[in-house]
Amino acid sequence: MSYKYIEKIEKLNNVIFISAWSGWSDAAESATKSLKEIINQTKAKKFASIDPENYYLYSENRPYVSNSNNGDRKLSWPKNDFYYLKSQGENDIIFFLGTEPNLKWNEYTKLLMEIIINNSTELIINVGSLLSSVPHTRPTRVTASMMSDDNKYLKKLNYPKPNYEGPTGITSVLSDYCFKENIPSISIWGHAPHYLQIPHNPTLTLNILKEISKIIDIEIDYSDIQKDSQNFNDNLKNALSDQNDIQKYVEKLEERYDSEEEVKLNPEPKIIIDELENFLRDQRGQ
Repeated sequence: MSYKYIEKIEKLNNVIFISAWSGWSDAAESATKSLKEIINQTKAKKFASIDPENYYLYSENRPYVSNSNNGDRKLSWPKNDFYYLKSQGENDIIFFLGTEPNLKWNEYTKLLMEIIINNSTELIINVGSLLSSVPHTRPTRVTASMMSDDNKYLKKLNYPKPNYEGPTGITSVLSDYCFKENIPSISIWGHAPHYLQIPHNPTLTLNILKEISKIIDIEIDYSDIQKDSQNFNDNLKNALSDQNDIQKYVEKLEERYDSEEEVKLNPEPKIIIDELENFLRDQRGQ
């Protein structure tokens, strides 16, 4: 048995399916934390889960043991849980919080597609976060792309088509399945500074939430996570104040970041200047 149903789902309308996975696509836990924040705030109802037995190497995705306040021991297996929300807006929502599987990715994705198709889903949003060469001292970078251009959400948001090539994760597999079923999908990625070895980056989670809120019609209270973000930034500033090597490295990242932002604002002049500089450099070399 691949599904475990907790309760019968209500009839949903104009469904948006939002997913995030722990593991490879969850740097600083910023993707999964963003979905957990929305689920907790909206009190979305858990209605099903995927039995993990067929999809994990437990020597790599190990079960987790913890102690409760009353002394009981609890063993937790890799989670893959579905939640639903009857929204007051135009779209009802299904949330999926998973753990990227080790085995049988196609079979695993078909289980997701069964939920997606049976509920007449009209849009998929995959949320992820990755380690990136960005400085923590600049505005947090969140990027998005879309696989379709014939959809009311995508025309409104005007996200570019994805252009990444290389090793990928379960988010891309699900997007590919949806594309073949003519279901539009959006991928949202937060960029976490790779030099920060931290369990959670609340500033990145905050900005991922703001990007999600551009698409779904849900009221999100940012007050608590904004406080967490401010405390995080203050503590980070203090922790790195005497780390000269890291500060010099961050300065280099700042230069690159500012240059990339300049190209976004004025792409043609920047390209012309770069070409002219390269030409003059070559002339001096000769």
